[in-house]
Amino acid sequence: MQHATSQELDAGDRATLEEMMDYIEQRVAILRDVEPCVLDMSAREATLSSAWGHTLDDKLALYELACDLGFRDFGLPNFFAFPSVTEQFVETLLERALPLDPFFSTIAVEPVVEGEPFPMGPAARQTVHYGIPNVILLVETRPSTVAALGLTPDRALDSLCAHIAHYRRLLPPETDRVGRIYVRLADPFDTYDEDPAYLVRVVRRLGEEPITGLLFEDVKGTRFPFETYALVRMMRRYHPRPRKILAHPHTANGTEDAAVLEAILAGGDGVWSGFTPQAAQGGHGSALMMLTNLMRARNPRVRALFNTERFQQVAERMWQIQDRAPIPPNTPVVGERAYRYVDKYFEQTDEPRDLDPALIGRRPGYQVTPSWAPTYVIGRRLEELGYGRNVTANQLLLTRMRAMINASLTEGRHVPFDEPEELRRLLEAAQADLGEAVDGEAPGDAAVALTARYR
Repeated sequence: MQHATSQELDAGDRATLEEMMDYIEQRVAILRDVEPCVLDMSAREATLSSAWGHTLDDKLALYELACDLGFRDFGLPNFFAFPSVTEQFVETLLERALPLDPFFSTIAVEPVVEGEPFPMGPAARQTVHYGIPNVILLVETRPSTVAALGLTPDRALDSLCAHIAHYRRLLPPETDRVGRIYVRLADPFDTYDEDPAYLVRVVRRLGEEPITGLLFEDVKGTRFPFETYALVRMMRRYHPRPRKILAHPHTANGTEDAAVLEAILAGGDGVWSGFTPQAAQGGHGSALMMLTNLMRARNPRVRALFNTERFQQVAERMWQIQDRAPIPPNTPVVGERAYRYVDKYFEQTDEPRDLDPALIGRRPGYQVTPSWAPTYVIGRRLEELGYGRNVTANQLLLTRMRAMINASLTEGRHVPFDEPEELRRLLEAAQADLGEAVDGEAPGDAAVALTARYR
């Protein structure tokens, strides 16, 4: 293929550019304009994976933290046939005269047998006992699972619809706060693998039922984001807005947060998940990541609906409750090093797709890493530590410090030069080495050109 030598774009070039720009803008517009919906599972999801579990104090703390963020809907932890912390939690809410309107109990759909009492397991009984006004009906639709229960696909679907009718009678009349019924599809991708036509039949039938919306998950976390996109597009065809479609991809292939975005791009509304990633099998696509990604798309509703300045502080507290450990430093967005810049060109400011750290309660900083350490970063780190411009803007001095940092590695020594005391010793050694040459402020901007970083 020959290309014109002219610097001007020809018609084909312009068409290529326009196609690229349209593709990007259409998708950014969806992320920018969506009104994100979060069904918070912070007090529920991490119990599956936490080595510590949750006491009543833990669950109350998680609930209060999620309320501080502005979340309004909450999934209750599981009820069992024996006493659990969930009962303590609900009883505490009632003792404090707090309304149960924000809460959903999860009830597994069991086979309905004609002539026998309607199946009411522990969650169903406690829902009635405590007057919990919203439910999530958990259903498995994979044909092999249905067959193992002794049901045909048609009977399984009829049982699901019977549950919807049953809880529609038990719950208060539906408003935007009570009487809400979500159907949680636990295995839609597995159903697709075995019988894609049956998956469509289930989703289509639910479109005719009096429900609030659909929750779905990728239980094993092994599907690709484009599969999530296709699933949500199909769902949206049979469940037009204002019905909600909320996603819940687990980790396994590292694409869980991308899958959430694909769900939104396909017409989904958000997530049913914890605020932080802790969940079964290592984690899930979290509300934290979804909301901050929407902020990077300049979605104004996130800051209007949620207390974003508390994101960092709440994430740190939730991590302590779930893992009894601080956030791992390399965790995206809220990890210690997420905004410790090792180069000027990593700084997030207000350019497209950046996320200003201040918006989520973070203060950015700079980190001197021995194998790199551009003079700009050394200068900014020294500035953070209170040194004056005679030090922080002196290129001769900063360059000498950089050389001495590298020398330690060539000598086989590992020195944590980012630590204030180590940096002070390095600075004094460089000043002594250069003598009077470091007096005063050296000319030149510390934000030197890209190529200067390699000198």
